[in-house]
Amino acid sequence: MKKRVVGSSILVVIVMFVLLVPQKVFGQSFVKDNAGVLSTETIAKINQLNQERFQTLQGSPEYAVVTLKNLDGQSIETVTNQLFDEYSFGQSAYNNGLVFVFAIEDREFRLGYGDGLTYIFSDLSDDDLIDEDTKDLLRDEDYDQAVLNASDRVYEEMKTADETVGLNKIYADGQQLLAEKKAREAAESKKFWLLFWQLVSSVSALIIAAISGVIGWRKRQTKKSFQAANVIPPHIHSDPAFDEKAFYRWASKRRNYQTFNHYIVAGECLKALKMYLLSEVIPRQLAEFERISPQPARNQMIQQALKNPQLADQFVQEYMKDHKNLKIFGQELAQGHDTLRTYETQLLRQLKEQLRDYDLTGDILAENAYLIPQYKKEIQQLAEEEIQRRSRNNDYLAMLLTKEKTYPEMVQTSSQEIASLIDSVKTDALFTIDLHEVYKNHPDLQKQVGDFSGEDRSELLNNARREYNPTTMDQSLVYLLLINHVTRQEQVIAESKSSDSDFGGFGGGSSSGGGISGSW
Repeated sequence: MKKRVVGSSILVVIVMFVLLVPQKVFGQSFVKDNAGVLSTETIAKINQLNQERFQTLQGSPEYAVVTLKNLDGQSIETVTNQLFDEYSFGQSAYNNGLVFVFAIEDREFRLGYGDGLTYIFSDLSDDDLIDEDTKDLLRDEDYDQAVLNASDRVYEEMKTADETVGLNKIYADGQQLLAEKKAREAAESKKFWLLFWQLVSSVSALIIAAISGVIGWRKRQTKKSFQAANVIPPHIHSDPAFDEKAFYRWASKRRNYQTFNHYIVAGECLKALKMYLLSEVIPRQLAEFERISPQPARNQMIQQALKNPQLADQFVQEYMKDHKNLKIFGQELAQGHDTLRTYETQLLRQLKEQLRDYDLTGDILAENAYLIPQYKKEIQQLAEEEIQRRSRNNDYLAMLLTKEKTYPEMVQTSSQEIASLIDSVKTDALFTIDLHEVYKNHPDLQKQVGDFSGEDRSELLNNARREYNPTTMDQSLVYLLLINHVTRQEQVIAESKSSDSDFGGFGGGSSSGGGISGSW
């Protein structure tokens, strides 16, 4: 009875959401969010910035924002110029359009501008538009705030130019103003360089000596720290794959020197040495091993094993301790795989046995008891896939070779491993079967979900899965849950595509004057 009351409450909430979810009304947009990374609020703020601020400046300049998932192999300069050609940003009389392009996966940006604005933007760098704080926002995937910051910065440049020179004057005499500015800068630069070279002649030797001194000091300090820590075993010094000079050059590079805290303590020296061995020495050893003893299957097995962090760390420790070579490591891996075939076969057999008697009644509604055979079949399939995944990733092999557990202990605790596997996949399995049942009764819903693209469909189902509760949701509630998320996903897509349908209607500007590119 309690479950039915809870279920009824959820039904009311879902129905209210479906009935009350707002329908978005679109107007002209200055944002084309192809990457789907901007919120509705941010898009509205950029549209407002354009309409209430940019277009109140002289000549009503137009500012647009375009986000892309990636550049599809093109340069960001080419893409920006194509956008200018396609949409004609800015007023045709002034060529005063602006478009800020963000390529998310490529982590690049570019502000393109019409040639009527060359005087304002041609001398700016990417840091003038997007400072380090804003780049940090981009790195943290806070695209909303980053794009708003960048947009405000572009407006400030336009506003300053309007207040100090006047945009109408810039539109009319921009090339002359630019030439005069460059002439002034050239004269000032000439004076500067005369003074500079006079100073350089006297201090260049000191600068070079100082730089060389810093680099040399860091190398000496690095070598001194490692010698004091005494973490490099003698047999590694004699290994042809280990070049001591190359190692100290690598260790003294500023990035590594800082990463390992200037090698102040022996522990940091040891971490650095392990990283160097894994990234530089062992790959060379493996290449040489393959050359003199070509066995592709064995060498591939070693490479795959070294991708497992536990196995890689284990091998490096043993290599440093007793000079274990790749041949011995390969033999241990092969023996481990042979041993684990029996273990993994036992897991699969035991999974079937434990599922046969597994009690699901506490995990589902009583009315869904008729689905228990299907639930168990799906649990078995997902659990078998998880066993295979753990085997491919060498998780069981790492457990065995690192002596986290002996083989008898692994066998003895196999029932706990099975229980853990079942728990990890159970909810997904129940959701999958309930979903199939809903589809049987509502083929129109199955078609609706199937019509989404693969990425959107996965997002929809993952979101529904997170809210799914098999102990309180009957088929009608699962149906409404899916309807809810179909509606949400349609709204998300509509919002991301709103810029496609409403993006345009610009003033007919052309002739991109150039752009400012950068990355984060």
